[in-house]
Amino acid sequence: MSKLRNQAAFFERYNIKEDEFEKTELTWEMLSEIYADYAKRISNLEDVAASLFRSLSKMEHVHSVRYRIKNAEHLIEKIIRKKIENPEREITVGTYLTEITDLIGIRVLHLFKDEWSAIHQNILNTWDLKEQVVAYYRTGDDIRVFEENACTPKEHRSGYRSIHYTIKCQLTKLETYAEVQVRTIFEEAWSEIDHTVRYPYDMDNPLLGQYLLIFNRLAGSADEMGSFILNLRNYFRKIQEENQKINQEKEKATQQLQETINQLKISDKEKKNLERKLNLIQQSEISTRFRKKPDPMPWMKAYNSFDNILKAMERVNLASKFFDDFEETPEVSSKKEIKK
Repeated sequence: MSKLRNQAAFFERYNIKEDEFEKTELTWEMLSEIYADYAKRISNLEDVAASLFRSLSKMEHVHSVRYRIKNAEHLIEKIIRKKIENPEREITVGTYLTEITDLIGIRVLHLFKDEWSAIHQNILNTWDLKEQVVAYYRTGDDIRVFEENACTPKEHRSGYRSIHYTIKCQLTKLETYAEVQVRTIFEEAWSEIDHTVRYPYDMDNPLLGQYLLIFNRLAGSADEMGSFILNLRNYFRKIQEENQKINQEKEKATQQLQETINQLKISDKEKKNLERKLNLIQQSEISTRFRKKPDPMPWMKAYNSFDNILKAMERVNLASKFFDDFEETPEVSSKKEIKK
């Protein structure tokens, strides 16, 4: 849209109240000027976003990267809401590029929870931050890793999990910021479904909220299971490497013994007797002094994760039964577009 729609239509579309807008001391002329200025800068912001995309995609443990440039109308809506929240905030055509820090939005996904620390350090080493990193978490989550990495933990009322960075980015004289969100693939799936279900109709249905909460718990359990499977693979790989090393040492020792036997000045009968005993050793199991008892902790963690999933599934069944008895749902009176 090359021109900002008229004020009345805009307020209706984005559910903005006239009296609240008046308190911001913004004018529609000023907002139209910001809209026109921003429309001219979108191409440059696309170039900046593409550059960030390439850099982030090359980082170790990054599975995939997505980006978007904020829609011009959504920018105007955000400016209005920011001013409603804080009328003293100065947002003008000369300051909006640095005051609104998510004109460029980037989503970085990784497979396993434990991979976040490496991505976190890479981001800190590559870009300057405008503000401290915020780590959103759900009630009951272990937040020690965030505190250890100098992040600000913030509990999210909807159970949203994601780590947010506001980074400084500049290809030309135009200085702006980008919001980088880092999360696992499971959390991305839950977030997208939650956003799709909740926001088109601004629904606050308790039954729907219960289902989404269960889904959130399942996503968290899936993340835990993913981490467990990765640790289990590494555990087996370590055992395999240790066994290979032991076998190599055993073969080397056997070869040395064979050479020693050949050099002994004893009868052929005695040599054959020694070789027979050496063959028995080769065929026997590895000495118990090389054996290690499997660590029970990974298996216990696996059991706990599976147990959590089973409990969540039980809650789904209970909710389903309640839903079957729920004869009528309230009719949605109005349809609103709400951004997350």
